[in-house]
Amino acid sequence: MSDLWPHLPAVVSAAMYAQISEGKLPVPSETHPDQTWAPVGGRVSGKGVRELIDAVSTLAEKHGFPKAAGPDARIAFDRDAAALIRSHMDLSWAEAGNREVWSFISLVALPHVTLWRFGRDNRERWVATDLTRHTWARLWWQALVFAGHEQILIALSESDLNQLLERRSIGGDPRLVRETARAVVALPSDIPRRQVIRDVTLRLLRYLAFLDVRALSDQQVRDLCSALTAETIMRLPRDVARG
Repeated sequence: MSDLWPHLPAVVSAAMYAQISEGKLPVPSETHPDQTWAPVGGRVSGKGVRELIDAVSTLAEKHGFPKAAGPDARIAFDRDAAALIRSHMDLSWAEAGNREVWSFISLVALPHVTLWRFGRDNRERWVATDLTRHTWARLWWQALVFAGHEQILIALSESDLNQLLERRSIGGDPRLVRETARAVVALPSDIPRRQVIRDVTLRLLRYLAFLDVRALSDQQVRDLCSALTAETIMRLPRDVARG
């Protein structure tokens, strides 16, 4: 059964982020005096929040925390942290879509690692306005989408994931994301993946205007994404296709 996690109201999140952006040193905590809860369901315990804090902190240390880390280390941390976050946060989809839950995670439970991962200047990494951009929400949803297919997630860059997950009509369907990613990561290394993903997702969006993919089997979704990827490769200018 899923757990309820604390919610941090938007006005409180904004005030806390303002302090951090001005240089306040964030300290992780299991609770906040202004936190709220969804009205119905079992609440996560303070011990459960502490276990999340400890697990993520330990993982971050393996990737260089608290010292500054390069892009490769930060991306490697993200890939490892995705499954870890989801394993410690057994959320319903409704709770996982609640912005105030993720603001609590970034500003109360894990502010020290949020700071290490993204610094102070990018507000949307702290205050959950867009869940595809938030430090922790995006990782939880990546773990959900690629559950059982983690090797595909590992092969994707941050730019690849942005193209797939930030387009809501695609990103809201795990099968579309997963099968498009599967087709793209199988391409030869000399094919410009970023341009291919951008073109494939645009083709897929046009299909979605008149196709209900919920009526398709898993194999039909895979065939569709593979066909659209092949079509993109055929239509790429020769100089681009050669990289």
